[in-house]
Amino acid sequence: MPADGRAESPPQWLRLADAGLSHVEDSLNLIAALAVFFLMFVGVAQIIGRTVFDFAIYGYIDWIEQASSLFAFLGIAYAQRLGSHIGMDLTIGWRPEVRWKIELFGVVLAIAIITILIYASFTNFLRAWSIGDSTMDIRLPTWPAKLMVPLALSVLWLRLSLQICGYLRMIAHPDAQPVAVPKLITLETQVQDEIAEALGREELNREQGR
Repeated sequence: MPADGRAESPPQWLRLADAGLSHVEDSLNLIAALAVFFLMFVGVAQIIGRTVFDFAIYGYIDWIEQASSLFAFLGIAYAQRLGSHIGMDLTIGWRPEVRWKIELFGVVLAIAIITILIYASFTNFLRAWSIGDSTMDIRLPTWPAKLMVPLALSVLWLRLSLQICGYLRMIAHPDAQPVAVPKLITLETQVQDEIAEALGREELNREQGR
């Protein structure tokens, strides 16, 4: 805490970078959601077509394979920003200063792995582009789907870089307002969420019992 008792204010560049990258992540996540909707629609049309009209969508498997890269990777940076990836928090009762350091270690390890994956996936894209790789059935080019992987991972790399800056700031100023990092879940907030969820279930049961 500063001498005047006020919490350390976040740097302007960090807030602007976080806001700008958040818009990109939101857009990519929307594309991923539309891809899921598209696959659901195509899947229903395929089932109805084959069952009722004895008609199948041309190249159905190939389209599904190529579209899967959209919803599988485009939302990964969005989930990282919100801290919604599946994980087990063993340090929920520890002091915030210690937990920020553990989070920083995890992000540094993640960005090292993502850097390797970006290089490998981009090399895979270049190979598909150069040899004209395509699907087996209707000969769809595979490079657009393969390009989605390094692009999505690059956005994730930027998010992890911002989180490193954010965690370093929180380690230096534990009482500051978190910016560019997910908020830590405390025992109090976890209990409150569980109470709210339980009350919500009870309210739903009462509504259904009427």
